[in-house]
Amino acid sequence: MSFARLLNRAALLLLALTPSAIASAQSPAVIPPGPGPAATIPLPPPTDQPPPEVPLPDPIPIGPGFLVSGALDIRTRTANTGRTGGVWLNTAELDIQHNISNRNTAVGNLYLQLLSEDPPDVSHGRDIQIGEAYVTYRLPIDADFNSTAYVKAGQFQIPFGLLAVYDPHLQILQPLNAQSLGLRTDFGLAVSGRLYGYLNYDFSLTTGTGPSHIDVNPSRVVCFRLGRTFTTRNGVVNIGGSLLQGRLPNTDLTADNPFAVELPPSGRVRADRLVKGDRFVSKSRIAGDVSYGYNRVTARGEIVAGADKDQRVLGYYAEGNYRFTNRLSAAVARSLFVYPTGNSTATRESLGLTYASSRNLTVRGLYQYLRDVPRDEEGHIRHRFTVQVLLRF
Repeated sequence: MSFARLLNRAALLLLALTPSAIASAQSPAVIPPGPGPAATIPLPPPTDQPPPEVPLPDPIPIGPGFLVSGALDIRTRTANTGRTGGVWLNTAELDIQHNISNRNTAVGNLYLQLLSEDPPDVSHGRDIQIGEAYVTYRLPIDADFNSTAYVKAGQFQIPFGLLAVYDPHLQILQPLNAQSLGLRTDFGLAVSGRLYGYLNYDFSLTTGTGPSHIDVNPSRVVCFRLGRTFTTRNGVVNIGGSLLQGRLPNTDLTADNPFAVELPPSGRVRADRLVKGDRFVSKSRIAGDVSYGYNRVTARGEIVAGADKDQRVLGYYAEGNYRFTNRLSAAVARSLFVYPTGNSTATRESLGLTYASSRNLTVRGLYQYLRDVPRDEEGHIRHRFTVQVLLRF
């Protein structure tokens, strides 16, 4: 089946789904963004974004149209490999936004994310990086079409699977993008918006080399996602389907690289991890993702299938959160990724607690069981306990 026919069938399937099909007689409601920069700048988000478990603090205005926010991510952990013990500053982040207006109406915005990062599992990984840096502009589409289109140019999170609706760069728990794609942030062009008021779409053309690598021909990786949000009597559901094709970093597990890729907060490609002789490979991916929220329960997950060259890959990620009080919640997660060669797999099982004393301070504790099986070798089992103190402003 051709790529175009597959996209057409996916669109028809999502359009055919009606609210009554999932026990609701009302039109799907847009999930409102949580408090933060997106809620302060009078420009609606291009697509539905489920609110974060911990609401974000309001950004600080520093001039006409400028907003500043940031974070300090402090961690300590016990682990079998990499950095063990001690306390370190994993990330210091500064976010700057500026709205673009026309006749007192916001039509776009500029966004710059500066990161000083010190990832514990990257040799000599301490560095200052640009995380996301882009300009967004809303195209003037006639209101009669009940549709929107936002053009984005620069460095941004690839809208594939959960990454289209979830930003994990300051989280301990991570979805499958590190193992499956080898990166989170890339340089290129994107168009996002809504069709007919309720069908979300994201389309991007990027380089596949990760952030801080400007390429004048951003057409190596093609990504497309369709999604829709439903409000039911039993919660709010956001579902999506994604397709991706292009050359991306090789993330295979080998004797020289026996542990699964873990990306730093900037989402940059792990230069010390790229496989010798075959640093980038042709990848095709198809994914389904879902986010769910109801009262005290929040859940998200994704299933990914595809191939590296002609060899099949498969994986899934599932996470559930339960909020005991407004401040205390628990999380459980499991992921599995099957690599394209031999019996190589990466398994993660996690259990953790989160205490958010306010929007500005969050403390997390997470235990992880990690099992990595390199190609044609025995598996490596690791146990890791991480404590994170996240300060936001």
